[in-house]
Amino acid sequence: MPITPSPAVLRACEVLRQMIEQPARSFTVSELSRAAAVPRASCDAILQALAVHRFVTRSADDRRYELGPGSIELGEAARVANPALGAAKVEAEQLARTLGACVAVSVHDGHTARVVEVFDFAPLFAARARVGQTIPLVPPFGAVFVAWDDAEAEAWMARAGDSLEPAERDGYRRALAAIRRRGYSVSIATPLHALEDTVATLSRSPETDDARRARDELIREVMHSAYLPADPDAGAAVRVGQISAPVFDRAGRVAASLLVPGPEREITPSDLRALAGRLVEAAIRATRDAGGLEPPLANGLSGETSAVHAG
Repeated sequence: MPITPSPAVLRACEVLRQMIEQPARSFTVSELSRAAAVPRASCDAILQALAVHRFVTRSADDRRYELGPGSIELGEAARVANPALGAAKVEAEQLARTLGACVAVSVHDGHTARVVEVFDFAPLFAARARVGQTIPLVPPFGAVFVAWDDAEAEAWMARAGDSLEPAERDGYRRALAAIRRRGYSVSIATPLHALEDTVATLSRSPETDDARRARDELIREVMHSAYLPADPDAGAAVRVGQISAPVFDRAGRVAASLLVPGPEREITPSDLRALAGRLVEAAIRATRDAGGLEPPLANGLSGETSAVHAG
């Protein structure tokens, strides 16, 4: 008989997840109860239990909760237990130095992708990532994490609900197949004014409701655009939003991604292939250094990478 997850533990995880998504904020019990959809009495009991082991702490004056030192210890232990993440950090720093660029390491929890490391050797006004940046794993975002497993890819598209037309779903399937074939994901930048407005809002106050609304509006806008192209290497120059390549763990799952924000200018297909080739090579080295298992569809990456790099 299958064992079902404990409802109490699931509720505690949801409370923590809400706090992780806004790590700079403190919460009242009522706020967390609403955000996590957990009854207030249960939420209060969960927070008191988490406070015993310092996963959260409560201020004495206003009784607001925030993440505590126990969560830091847990996060650091998870880093140590994840050799793919350690290998990704080494390769990201080396690539950033070599390219004179910003290179980030991202991870995901099945719902959200989060930047956990940034190595920034880019010029002053270049595009860059920031530790703690998050994006929901809904189309077209986070494709590099889901492209390698058909079930995960279908679940990813299902998160868009009824907003995707059948033709758009077919387009995403073609884009995911192209990611598997070439070994990396590339996004085409959204209209510059929309991106600049959203980045400005997130930079000023990344944890506010206004910032989250701006992010969600941008998601809705690009969901129906050519943000995630199946064939970005053909045709005229394009302005790239970002390029990502997967780092696999010992079970063949995507443990992390290496991400390079696109330059603040249009680039030619040959420049894109050259940059992508360097990124994929770094991700492959990280996978192998960590003892990771490249999935069958990724086993041909080395050959394609050589061709990309030579181009």
